[in-house]
Amino acid sequence: MDQSQLRHQSDSRFCFSLSQDTVLVRLAIARTAKIDTVRLVYGISHEFTYKRKKVRMQARYFDGTFDYYEAKMSGTPTRFLYFFEIENEGLKWCYSESGLHLGFDYGLGFLNAFQMIGENRSDFTLPKPSWDGRIFYQIFPERFAIGIENKPYVNRSWQAKGNELHGAFLGGDLRGVKAKLDYLSSLGVGAIYLNPIHPSPSNHKYDVLDYFDVDPSFGGMEAFDELIEEAHAHDIKIVMDLVFNHTSNHHPFFEDVKRRGRASPYYDFYFIDGDYPDETKKNYATFASVKSMPKLDTSNPKVQDYLIEVGRFYAGKHHVDGFRLDVCEGVSHEFWMRFKMSLKKIDPEVLLIGEIWLNSESYLGPNQIDGVMDYPLLGTISGFCLGNDSASQTSARMNGYLVRYKEGNVKMMMNLLSSHDIQRFTHLNHGDKDAVLIGYAILFFFPGFPCLYYGDEIFLDGGGDPDCRRGMPWGSPEFNSPEHEAFLSLLRLRHSNDALKHGEVYVGEEHGCLRIMRWNEKETITLIANMSGKEVEIKGEAILSRHYDGKGLSHKGYCVFLSHKK
Repeated sequence: MDQSQLRHQSDSRFCFSLSQDTVLVRLAIARTAKIDTVRLVYGISHEFTYKRKKVRMQARYFDGTFDYYEAKMSGTPTRFLYFFEIENEGLKWCYSESGLHLGFDYGLGFLNAFQMIGENRSDFTLPKPSWDGRIFYQIFPERFAIGIENKPYVNRSWQAKGNELHGAFLGGDLRGVKAKLDYLSSLGVGAIYLNPIHPSPSNHKYDVLDYFDVDPSFGGMEAFDELIEEAHAHDIKIVMDLVFNHTSNHHPFFEDVKRRGRASPYYDFYFIDGDYPDETKKNYATFASVKSMPKLDTSNPKVQDYLIEVGRFYAGKHHVDGFRLDVCEGVSHEFWMRFKMSLKKIDPEVLLIGEIWLNSESYLGPNQIDGVMDYPLLGTISGFCLGNDSASQTSARMNGYLVRYKEGNVKMMMNLLSSHDIQRFTHLNHGDKDAVLIGYAILFFFPGFPCLYYGDEIFLDGGGDPDCRRGMPWGSPEFNSPEHEAFLSLLRLRHSNDALKHGEVYVGEEHGCLRIMRWNEKETITLIANMSGKEVEIKGEAILSRHYDGKGLSHKGYCVFLSHKK
């Protein structure tokens, strides 16, 4: 055995506190290694030389390259030294901070052992109780529902699609969202994620003119406050989209810089190469080379102070429950730390979800972001539903996501299959409703917050932006289709089952099918999803299924089994 087959790092996703007296320790071992037993040897730091304990570690996850062994220890002081004892082909190896050796010198444990220090409650990455188990529903306000008719600025029909939607205004507003709260509640929705609602010249509102107001076309601040109050009465939380990476080029700050150049107090709010910003030459930093979206310098304390007041304004005065943070990785870590600490003083349960499309570990933690929109998970589920990836490949990647971050962050990911930025999942699957249903069944079984994009529940079609932003087709026959009822059954299951909300998880492959198990002290619930291209023999009484007859599961179907513990 050699050290290259092992992965561990203290004070990371491999070793962290789950509570004041519970710690989780992980060790990754290459699947090619022939392992008999893995034990964690640990002891209180100042007693380690003469007093230690051992606990056997279990292989919980596998990502195709590594098996991840875990030990959860309750009633354990969170300051201790430790190393791993690995039995491999008749030898007993010791893996510690000093490397892999045959034996361990306890007298030098203070130098050679890994060390865990997790005594401070404010440093724990923990799920937020008031958010636990909630289903999210993303709404693009301009396209969801019309509360006030006959708006003079509307320039396309509600049925517009494709290129017709470029520069289109269809007339959706916040009173329309409020009018649909009973509908959302009937789906089991526990949180609404709203795309930006600030005054803006665009239909998408990502070029903000005023952070301290709501666009009049959406009904203004009065309509927003009414929506929040009524949503809370339905036990639905509101997550607001905040755009802190950039402003509109017509924001008063940037307009002042255009007029006064370096003399403007807002000159250093932006990144400008020269005395004045020149929109023809575009001599200033922007979001995605879009000249109408000049980038803010979020390392500037004055910018930080201003944007922190935006968050405090909505979390405090307007009782917004959480924020989705646009282009999160474009904003400085220092700002997110200050932002989080400031908002926690107003609401300890405030939820921050970042838009980060890559590995997000450096942004996640109790002092920055709670979770992110999990696009990598979307890619993995898509690969399975399209038939591009086998159940074995898919389970390995999903296992990788379960150990990519600390457990608390995994439980606060916003898991999605569609959004305003990408083609809809129905479109991606070429209108195949069976594949869409399988995708959502997997999503609802995975830890984290499952998030629907408005219309997903009726298989709303739509290609890339702007086609993915069609008007919600209220009254569509799809609301009465068998497939919609199947979707509702999955939603009801996710909404009502505690094991799916809070339970432990296992993801694996069985007979070419994807198998996901969730369990708690009372029950185990299992999803078997088949995209193998052939029927699979499975026997049992399913509580929910599609294309399963009690004996065989179709080449494109799923079934759900529930067993209660005695």
